[in-house]
Amino acid sequence: MAERRVPSPTLRESLLGLIAMLPSRNYLIQILRLLYESGGIDIDTFRQTYRGIVDDYMEKFLYRLGVYIDGNHVKLKYMSTGWLIAELLTEIFKILDDDELRSMLSEASGLDVPNGVEEWIYVRINTLLKDPAHGENAKVVLRALALKSTVTAQELTGQGLNVGEALVIGEILKQLGIAEHLDGIIRLSPIIMEYRDSFERSLRRLGVIE
Repeated sequence: MAERRVPSPTLRESLLGLIAMLPSRNYLIQILRLLYESGGIDIDTFRQTYRGIVDDYMEKFLYRLGVYIDGNHVKLKYMSTGWLIAELLTEIFKILDDDELRSMLSEASGLDVPNGVEEWIYVRINTLLKDPAHGENAKVVLRALALKSTVTAQELTGQGLNVGEALVIGEILKQLGIAEHLDGIIRLSPIIMEYRDSFERSLRRLGVIE
């Protein structure tokens, strides 16, 4: 009979702390990572998204971490403390993207250790799809991006959207760090391209693609 391993309490506690730092589970980290990936968010969109979450105290803390307002956009100062925290997640994502390692950590800790980057992609797409004003149109654009990484607003008119609707979704995807959007061209961001398998798995889980 194979010997049953006793979960490591030290590893468990360490992983609980690490998991709590994932942007899908921590609003502070989520804001930093979103600003890091998107390059900045329209201030009205930011306030609407984090209404009831960013109070005066949170706002002051974010400012100390490097979050600032530039015109009508909320941005993250390059190489600020917040920037470095957000950048560190890139390495954490790489570690937790290893299926074999994640399985070992889960067994050794007694936890269900998530794929951090896939969970982060899923949360952002799911949030967009739940938007009653844009969710259905977003499905059209996301399906197109799943087939090929770059699509134009004009191409999307053949899939039931008008140019204006396509541009709106392109801008939302840009602010979510999912895609780049410039001059009517929508393309998956470099980070999403790096984790394209996770992107497609998230779309399948959400019923966007088969």
